[in-house]
Amino acid sequence: MAKSGNTMFAVLGVLTKGVYSGYDIKKHFSGSLHHFWSESYGQIYPALKELVAQGYAVEASTPIQTRGQKKYQITPEGMEHFRKWLSAPIGALNYRDELLLKVFFATPQDKEVIRGLFEHELGELTNAMEVYREQQRALITQKQPPEDLPMWMLTLNYGILSTEARLQWCKESIEWLNQQR
Repeated sequence: MAKSGNTMFAVLGVLTKGVYSGYDIKKHFSGSLHHFWSESYGQIYPALKELVAQGYAVEASTPIQTRGQKKYQITPEGMEHFRKWLSAPIGALNYRDELLLKVFFATPQDKEVIRGLFEHELGELTNAMEVYREQQRALITQKQPPEDLPMWMLTLNYGILSTEARLQWCKESIEWLNQQR
């Protein structure tokens, strides 16, 4: 059984874009999706099995299957199920942030350690922002933009804005820690 209903819908979402093997689906989660969603092979393959069992996906007959990989495609029932999920209200955000967890449990004697964590996060976020800006430039300058471009830009804009907010929080936190005795 897949870890959660959202895992099944995430996999189904990838299948709305084409015919893929479990390996190909994992590549999607390791690519642009990794900025906001992740799934492991241990989640993807059970989800595919469940989607096939429920009639939402089928094994695709492809002329060439490499290394015995099965390819999957969404069924009309799967597309209908996906569209129903897409229009349903979202659940509560299940937010987990290791940096916040460490800051929350730190004590004043951990100030230097926490400052180091903020400085490291600042570097990571700066690098992420460079990637987002490059992705933004690449998408905007495409001669023949893909049909999904508007939705990709909304997703990318969220990444940029949330990263800017976290960058600001890290900078202010470092400054505040520097002012503490």
